[in-house]
Amino acid sequence: MTRKRIFNNIAWMLMERVIVTLAVLASNIYVVRSLGVFRFGELSYLLAILGLVVVAADFGLRRVLLVSFGRSASGVLVSATLLLKTVVAVLLGAASYVAFLQSGEAGFLALVLFCVFAPLEVYAFVMQAELRNDLLAKIRTGLALAGAGGRVWLCLEGMCSVNALLLTYVVQSVLLFLAAWAWTASDDKKNWRVSFSHFSRVWRLSKIIFSKSIYFFFSMLIIQAHYRVDQIMISKIAGSTELGIYSAAYKLVEQLLMIPAIISAVLLPQMALNRKNRELTQNRLSMIYSTTILASIAVAIPVMLMADPLIRLAFGAEFSAAGGVLFYLMLGVPFLFLANMSGLYFTVFGQERQAFIRNVSGLAVNVALNLFMIPRYGATGAALSTVASYFMVAIGAELIFWTRFREHLGIKWTATRNLFRIVFYKELVHVLRGR
Repeated sequence: MTRKRIFNNIAWMLMERVIVTLAVLASNIYVVRSLGVFRFGELSYLLAILGLVVVAADFGLRRVLLVSFGRSASGVLVSATLLLKTVVAVLLGAASYVAFLQSGEAGFLALVLFCVFAPLEVYAFVMQAELRNDLLAKIRTGLALAGAGGRVWLCLEGMCSVNALLLTYVVQSVLLFLAAWAWTASDDKKNWRVSFSHFSRVWRLSKIIFSKSIYFFFSMLIIQAHYRVDQIMISKIAGSTELGIYSAAYKLVEQLLMIPAIISAVLLPQMALNRKNRELTQNRLSMIYSTTILASIAVAIPVMLMADPLIRLAFGAEFSAAGGVLFYLMLGVPFLFLANMSGLYFTVFGQERQAFIRNVSGLAVNVALNLFMIPRYGATGAALSTVASYFMVAIGAELIFWTRFREHLGIKWTATRNLFRIVFYKELVHVLRGR
């Protein structure tokens, strides 16, 4: 029953990703064509800032709650998580407002709006922990379609300012949080409730959660910075036009980033329950990694071969330079998939510090290479730097600090050998049929 529930959740979330990808891609194509290279570069810069705020508001709390939920103290756990999330949201909202006062950029007010409702995201975390990803996927799909349609409508009506488009992304997140809160509030079957009547107990648990989430927070922030720093650096070094070219290619890659994140979010609660059986968990991880590598290669090769015509067809001749950027970015997709999926290992076995080391290494490589490559090669240089940094996160850092990552490297080595073993494919077919 559990396996069937997991597969059902994965199927719904992947279906959501396919629908959302097609809808958002169509919307993005129209929006990019309407904005042009320079204004799309400006929007990409603000979206990169929003991405960092979203991760900062998460504060690593989602992973802690997913691992810990289901015990008798779940109500206290949710209450403590909500308390921490509220504190973080207040600090981020204040910082965003100060940024607005200093820059006069109205886009920062949209970030303030996001921070006001960010604490309610805890209820979306709970839905994931309860394996209600199927319902969450339906809500996300509906909101994504509405958001994509709203952006197209703004362009058709001649109201597609950069700030208006940014607001549609924020409103989409706010409505998701409100929907998750409304569903959990109306669920009569839940065996937990949010309460601060025993505040001292909630406060003590919040400090424990904070100590566990802080490494996840820094790791996630570094990962998000890893995804966004190239766009921010291109904007500051090469200008909005070059950023528009890079972002056009990255928009196509960006939709793929959610696939390993979705699957790992569904698998995490069940993997956490079985973590005491270390050998079993390692065997499952090696099979998951093998499947991840296989799927990523199957996705990357066709897109690489069609990169230039895809860009021209989607965005027009004005963005033709993005074809080469897309080609190089797709080279890094297998490393990116593996890096994201291997986060399961660090979370399940409580290896937050090791995750932090490899993520810092990847970000350092990205920034260092960007400083050298962007002034010389522009968007193409940023793409090559990004691929090198993906390799560093997925494999390079673990090889450099191999004494810390010996066990994890062994799992990845087994996963790589699986790709050349017929028995692996038989086991994979058996698992899929065993649904």
